[in-house]
Amino acid sequence: MTDNIRGVFLQERESKIGTGHTKKIVKQKMYCIANQINDNEIEVRYLGANDKPLNITETIPKDEFIRNFTFQPYYYEKKKAEGQEKEINKHIAVAEEHAKKKEFYSAEYEYKNALKIDEENLRANFGIGNVYLSMGEEKKAKEIFIKISTIDAIFEEQNKHFFNECAIQLRKHKLYDEAINYYTKAIELSPRDENLYFNIARPHFEKGNIEQARNHIYKALEIRPEFPEGQAFLTYIDNHKDEKLAQKTPAAAAEPVLKAEAAEKTEAEAQKAATEQDKSTGSR
Repeated sequence: MTDNIRGVFLQERESKIGTGHTKKIVKQKMYCIANQINDNEIEVRYLGANDKPLNITETIPKDEFIRNFTFQPYYYEKKKAEGQEKEINKHIAVAEEHAKKKEFYSAEYEYKNALKIDEENLRANFGIGNVYLSMGEEKKAKEIFIKISTIDAIFEEQNKHFFNECAIQLRKHKLYDEAINYYTKAIELSPRDENLYFNIARPHFEKGNIEQARNHIYKALEIRPEFPEGQAFLTYIDNHKDEKLAQKTPAAAAEPVLKAEAAEKTEAEAQKAATEQDKSTGSR
C-alpha cells in the first residue's frame, strides 16, 4: 500500500430544509480525520465542535473518498492561529478602551499581553507606541516605531495608514527624522498619494529643510494641481522660511565661533607655557 491517505479532510454536504416555498438547500462543512486502512478503504472520524475526533468511525471506499473529501493542510496550526488572533484582538480592544479613558498604565499592560502572543502585531505595536507618547515616554515610543518599520507586514499596501498615523505622532512630538523615514516608506508604497508628500513636507519644514519641504509640496501639486492644502502650505513656507532658517542657523553659525575660541585658547595656553619656560630659564 503506497501513498497512504492520512490527515484532516473537509467534506461539504448539501441538505434540504423546509418545505414548499420555504424549502432551501444548505451547505454544511464537515471536518474529519482520515486514515487509510488498506488499499481500498479509508477510515473517517468526524471532528466535533472542539475539533476533537468523535468516537464514531465510518469506513468509506477510497474512490468515493477521493471524490468527496478535500485535504486541509495545517488545519490545527490555522485553528491555533485563529484562536491566538481572537485573544490578541480581545487584549487590544480592552487596551484601546483604557487609552480612551487616559488609563495609560492599564492600556500598556493589555497591549503587552497582546504582544506576548504576537510581538509583530501592528495594531498592538502602534497602540502601545501611542500610549508611550501620551505618557511622555518618547524614548520608548521611538523604539516601538522603529521596530514597526522592520515588520514585513508594514510594507503591504493596505498598511500604509500605519506609516501615516505613526509619522503624525512622531512629528507632533518633534521626532522629525523618524517621521521623515516613515513618510518616505509610505511614499514607496503609494507614490501617487499627494497627501503623503504634503505630510512629509511638514517635518522637513520644521527641521528648516526649506527646499526639501518645497519640493515635496511641488510633487503633491503635480499629482493633484487642485490641492488647496498644498497651495496654502507653500504660501506658509514662503512667509515663514526666514524664521525657520533663523532657528536652524545658530547651531551652524556657532561652530566657527567655537573653533576660533578654541584656537585662541590654545594660542593663549602656548604663550603662557612659553612665558613660564622663560621665567624658569631666567631663574637659573
